[in-house]
Amino acid sequence: MVIQRLQTLYLLIATVLMVVFAFCPSVIIQPGGPEYAISVLNTGVAGATHPDLLMSTVCALTVLLSLITIFKFKNLKQQMRLCSINAALTATLLLISVILALTLRGKAGVGSVSFTLYNALPVLAIVMQILAYRGIRHDKKLLSSSERLR
Repeated sequence: MVIQRLQTLYLLIATVLMVVFAFCPSVIIQPGGPEYAISVLNTGVAGATHPDLLMSTVCALTVLLSLITIFKFKNLKQQMRLCSINAALTATLLLISVILALTLRGKAGVGSVSFTLYNALPVLAIVMQILAYRGIRHDKKLLSSSERLR
């Protein structure tokens, strides 16, 4: 593993951000009764929580894909493709969170939906993945220009 590459650090930061997002509530719904929290691993009313299967699967794929992308440093084209897929998966996770919140709000009746500050973590992870993509693209251009000189 090549740690001195800046994109490796970006991908590690994105991985850590997504792991933290998995453990923190992203949406809180207050329908007048008990508070209903939505997160990757603990969705439901306090005491009766369960992991949301779709969100946990997408989050696990995002974390796993970030780690796989780090170790694909010898194949830059594939690493760039994995970064793009990973950013799309992270955006999908945010979309799933919003759709789930609006769906559950409708089922619970009129209630207030509040998105927590932890929803910024996937957005920051997307930024880190885009920065990693740019770094990988820069390395690819640098390698191709050095091969032309030979």
